[in-house]
Amino acid sequence: MLELEAVCSQSGSFRVDDVRMSVADGESHVLLGPSGAGKTTLLELILGLRELESGSVMLAGRDITREPIERRGVGYLPQRVSLFPHLSVRENIAYGPRCRRRPACEYAPVVDDLVEATGIGHLLERRPDTLSGGERQRVTLVRALATRPRLLLLDEPFTALNESLRREFWRLLKTLQAEHGFTMLMITHDLAEGFFLADRVTVLIDGCVEQTGDKEDVWRYPATLPVAAYLGIRNTFDATVREVDGDEAVVDCPALGGSLRAALVPGRAAPPVGEPLALGIRAEFVALRDAAHPPVPGEYLLDGRITDASVAGAEVVLLFKPDGAEATLEISVSHRLLRRFDVAMGQPATAGLPPGDVLLLQAQTTPVVARRPPGQGGVR
Repeated sequence: MLELEAVCSQSGSFRVDDVRMSVADGESHVLLGPSGAGKTTLLELILGLRELESGSVMLAGRDITREPIERRGVGYLPQRVSLFPHLSVRENIAYGPRCRRRPACEYAPVVDDLVEATGIGHLLERRPDTLSGGERQRVTLVRALATRPRLLLLDEPFTALNESLRREFWRLLKTLQAEHGFTMLMITHDLAEGFFLADRVTVLIDGCVEQTGDKEDVWRYPATLPVAAYLGIRNTFDATVREVDGDEAVVDCPALGGSLRAALVPGRAAPPVGEPLALGIRAEFVALRDAAHPPVPGEYLLDGRITDASVAGAEVVLLFKPDGAEATLEISVSHRLLRRFDVAMGQPATAGLPPGDVLLLQAQTTPVVARRPPGQGGVR
């Protein structure tokens, strides 16, 4: 459906550089990245609001790189709701199809379905200034879909809503996409939002694509240190590959005081012996161990002490200092586990690093793109 090929654009000192990505027909694709990564810039390049320096934008096999925005067949849901204040809700929704000179018999049935699905039927004769934030957002969503766009672009449209309302919109958007089958590209820096809505994700950092793939693969196997950091992996340490043994690599990690095993990522080339890289492990995958909770086979064990604990709602983050090692590990546990292990500050403890949860991360930025098999579209 959407293909970006070597897209480059300069804006002041910031550059979107050699961006390559694809969105399959019917797919929900989410572009993730921290603030300032270039997500909105890339969306504006797809929309035609910003001129490309080089590269191309293809939509449904058609080169739209130089076409004006009104001829691209793209729907747009901006971060800031922008309804026409002098028009009623009904007139706002009909504005797009009428501008494209579509007869009412063509777009009215679609609009009726969208109005019913979003529950805004009672708002049709009202003006935008009489609506709540959530109501305006629903109207904006219906207006964006009323023209039956080939592609719907969303620029963090739910940022201004409260948490419960945002989650309501996530579910609504998934329902509408399943019912109407439109292709969607959304940008967000919110991980919960992105991974809830996505089939596939692309991580953009400093104007460059770091990793693309199915959301489960990107979440489970971030490829580079910047991606791991963005996805919240704070336990990262310098390491060197000593040997590759079957589906595992043996790596030397001075910060953790020795050599340990890490599982190789399925479908990804094994790192060469001697290559410097980084090890990473999510705080929730570091396991507390004692006599009643023995390690799993192959687990790397560290003896040390709990030096600090902080509570954030249902999560408790422990700081674990291994004996004789430079590192400090974060361990995320539930309150139930905290009581089960009778954790106290300064007490001896043992932490286990299961090899299947120790990640091998590229020390330098190298784009990682997981290609879908030929003919395979997005999950619907």
